[in-house]
Amino acid sequence: MRRGLILPISLAFVSMTVLWIFSAKATPVTEEINRRNQQIEEIQKQIEEYQRQIESSRSQANTLQNKIAELNAQINSITLTIKSLELSIGQTSDDIQDTENQITDAETKIAKHKEALIEYLKIIYENDQETLTEILLKNEDLSDFFDHLNNIRVNQEKLDSTIESIKELKTQLVERQDQLEEKKTEFERLRNLEALEKRSLDQNKNSVNKILKDTKGQETKYQDLVKKSQKDIEALRAQITYLAQNGVSAEDAIQFGQLAAIRTGIRPAFLIAELEHESGLGRNVGKCNRAGDPPSKSYRVIMKPTRDIQPFLEITAQLGLDPETTAVSCPQAGGWGGAMGPAQFIPSTWMGYRDEVTQLTGHNPANPWNIEDAFVAAAAKLSRAGANSKTRAGEIAASKAYYCGNSKSTKSSCINYANAVQRLATEIEKNL
Repeated sequence: MRRGLILPISLAFVSMTVLWIFSAKATPVTEEINRRNQQIEEIQKQIEEYQRQIESSRSQANTLQNKIAELNAQINSITLTIKSLELSIGQTSDDIQDTENQITDAETKIAKHKEALIEYLKIIYENDQETLTEILLKNEDLSDFFDHLNNIRVNQEKLDSTIESIKELKTQLVERQDQLEEKKTEFERLRNLEALEKRSLDQNKNSVNKILKDTKGQETKYQDLVKKSQKDIEALRAQITYLAQNGVSAEDAIQFGQLAAIRTGIRPAFLIAELEHESGLGRNVGKCNRAGDPPSKSYRVIMKPTRDIQPFLEITAQLGLDPETTAVSCPQAGGWGGAMGPAQFIPSTWMGYRDEVTQLTGHNPANPWNIEDAFVAAAAKLSRAGANSKTRAGEIAASKAYYCGNSKSTKSSCINYANAVQRLATEIEKNL
């Protein structure tokens, strides 16, 4: 076989390989994801039914029987929510594994293509060392000579085409790596949300047991209990645990939550519930970029370079803070860190609300680590997303936008998060 025929065949094989690298997908994984999606949809329908029961109980007289019915409906709803989250966690885990497999497969093929390219370049180099006279003398007739010249031209074209294909493959590989980071972050948030829902489930079960124990099933004792529990700061402290763990007391949460909510036209209880859930979603508030932290926790490493580093430097410069030692959140499961203060805004997002916060609070420059400024920024973001309607639908949309960036999202995790915020807001409002 003449050497000139080897290269086109090999290059053709490489080009064909490139085409199906990302199109191939494991059918069992796809089927499993579809099966879980169907289960999640069915569970969501049941959750909505329990939600209607809860709303119905709240619209009726505050009797012992209605309260127990409401709490039992909440327990059933949360139990199903946890089941939905478990399915979503399994689905996301499969997505992560599938994406990691595709990345590994692509990296392997890119490495093989590079080895092939080295061989092809060697062949072309060897061809380039021969003069036309030498090639003419090596071939027995004129047609062989022109075939040889044509093979050289085809080889070069195929080589150029394969190089372009590898460039495209690398671009797709980077996209898959970004997707993997997002999926890992989503996985972590789902697990944290599941932990919060389990805490909520325990609280509701304890509430039922406590009510039955304190009232001994008697309506008159229940009504006495209702009067005592109204506007109870201890009840609020029990509901605002994560904010307190991150340096925001129940009293401050109420004070600044109410001020921020009034300024932006949203419900104080909704704002406080939103911030409570955000601070409870494993954000590692203020555990990176501190004095004494290793270089791996520096803002230069944990923040997305093209998005957040420059805004962070601008924010700290305006506030007279040292960017080397100003604490920010650590990354979550392969994502980026750098969120700031009680409301956990990343630097680039904060820049979009800074002027509005200054107008509302009079603080110039606005400070994301200041409780009042942070609460106002969160309230402004929620207000823009629809919470200023003060309706359940508007607040659900705002929670979805805050949590997953899409007010119309139909993802189960996004819906479950928004419902969880509503449950907590209802409880907080009773005691404001």
